[in-house]
Amino acid sequence: MAVYKADAIVIRSREYGESDKLITLFSREKGKLEAVAKGVRKPKSKQRGGTQLFTYADFLLYKGRNLDIVNQVNPKESFIHLWDDFDRMIAASGVAELLDAATLREQAEPQLFTLTLGSLFLMKIVDPYIVQATFALKILKFIGLLPGLDRCVSCGKQLKGEQIFLCVDDGVMCQTCKKDKYGMMVSPGSAAFMQQLLSVNIDRLDRLRWSKKMKEEIHQSLMFYSENKLEKRLLAWRTGNEM
Repeated sequence: MAVYKADAIVIRSREYGESDKLITLFSREKGKLEAVAKGVRKPKSKQRGGTQLFTYADFLLYKGRNLDIVNQVNPKESFIHLWDDFDRMIAASGVAELLDAATLREQAEPQLFTLTLGSLFLMKIVDPYIVQATFALKILKFIGLLPGLDRCVSCGKQLKGEQIFLCVDDGVMCQTCKKDKYGMMVSPGSAAFMQQLLSVNIDRLDRLRWSKKMKEEIHQSLMFYSENKLEKRLLAWRTGNEM
């Protein structure tokens, strides 16, 4: 079997067989991968820590016929701050869940890898839900699913300072054009804040503040839009929105 290396983040981990785990990795070199980590659920497994959710590590893998197999793991960052705080854990789970839903297997996306890794680090010092919302906006834009937020796609009217209608099928519309379209209303303040999140460098997110109402509206609208566009139920996002 061919052997290869991957600089990767564990974005999903579930039980497999009696003592194994099936993990989903997002790697710098190959994008999303799936691999079996044999025996890691045993208490004395040396690879146990390296296959935990959110772990950033160097992986050595065997290329299998159906599933690849983890041979060695060298953890570089375990992101303890995500596990020590419930809000951070939920927000990080939302990031991993959306990344998994929005990407295909074995398609290298180094920009998304950098965005994901940076987001997990930032959650230590920045409101984790602002990081989660920023990640969602940037990844939806990257994969071509997020329309512009400043102009009605129907009449072309600029929507600065106005309530917008986030239409799943067509894009962003003004109140006049939305008619009976399927979508969700977003207040002027939340729309402006989302535009700000899209344009800001993630290392400057610590300067931004939002209200509880704005947070709830932005997360609800991003969950609604992402679930409909990706045709996938986002459980971590739903947990965060119910809190």
